[in-house]
Amino acid sequence: MALQHIAIAGNEVAMGYDSSTGEAGIIIKLLNKTSVSTVKGTLVSASTGIDRAFILQANEYDTIGVVQEAGVPDGSKAWVWMPGSIAQVLFKDSTASTRGNILIADAVDGRAIDITNPGSGLPATETHFKECGHVLESKNAGTNVLVLAALHFN
Repeated sequence: MALQHIAIAGNEVAMGYDSSTGEAGIIIKLLNKTSVSTVKGTLVSASTGIDRAFILQANEYDTIGVVQEAGVPDGSKAWVWMPGSIAQVLFKDSTASTRGNILIADAVDGRAIDITNPGSGLPATETHFKECGHVLESKNAGTNVLVLAALHFN
């Protein structure tokens, strides 16, 4: 089943749910200014040049959301999962995921990886501020693997 949503503010903010992927939560429409069509699960940052727009996350410390839908051309509005949502996140190629680990932005633009939860204490400051959430499923390494995660951004 494709994403179903209940619009809250016209067709710009909604509560979304996809029973086939397990994704659920708050989605908003922002202008795609990545210079390419959207890729589902990509980590994105706020544009510094255009209001209400996103760019590909190119700085591991500034992720604001996760692209919900693929194929939206540059210059068009696309749905983006916001903090508090459960969403599929695009992992760095050749990287496995482990449920229960901490989801962080990778040095590869728009991609995520996970790290072991330190248990007691906090991760190092530079790691803490890359955090995007927590991994909800284990998957084998591959190419363009989408991994379900609970989102929050530090």
